[in-house]
Amino acid sequence: IKKRYGSKRGLLNSGIFSAQTFLGKFHKYLNVRTSASTRFVFICSGNICRSPLAEHVAKKMGAKAISFGLHTGGGDTADERAIKFAKSIGIDLTVHLTQNIKNYEPKEGDLLVGMEPAHAIELEKIFHAKVPVTLVGLWLPQKQAYIHDPYNTNDCFFNRCEQQVVDAVTHLVNYAARANGYSHNNAKS
Repeated sequence: IKKRYGSKRGLLNSGIFSAQTFLGKFHKYLNVRTSASTRFVFICSGNICRSPLAEHVAKKMGAKAISFGLHTGGGDTADERAIKFAKSIGIDLTVHLTQNIKNYEPKEGDLLVGMEPAHAIELEKIFHAKVPVTLVGLWLPQKQAYIHDPYNTNDCFFNRCEQQVVDAVTHLVNYAARANGYSHNNAKS
């Protein structure tokens, strides 16, 4: 369980959210106009593991991106394991400092991208539909609304979660690039 789901809670959440995804509960988060998106705003809880990696993967692909945490004070570095994982794929997260969502100023063309349904719900409460919201895992070929917070998990599962973030962001950015008529290799930055 710890290697595949991180914890018993992770297993439970994975099962619940997989069933809800299958039943179409999160379909509204796919009904966003990626062709209107000019900047990805990645969101997670602490802005130390998932969202900073997502931000830098998108930037590496040539997209505009930024990241924030819903529950961070701000000013902290990325998690050491996130830094190590990012380095293994050619990304430097040592320069990352956390930012709280309170410091986010919406811009036209922003797409808020959460890592789990709780993020989407919280973002909708904060921004009242002024900024479109999606869930990054829904852009994977096998859609999943929930990418577990790897912070308190073992290294094996941590890396698994981070790889899910990389795969999901890659699919999202490529999808948006196709919708905008360009490839990720020459995406607008």
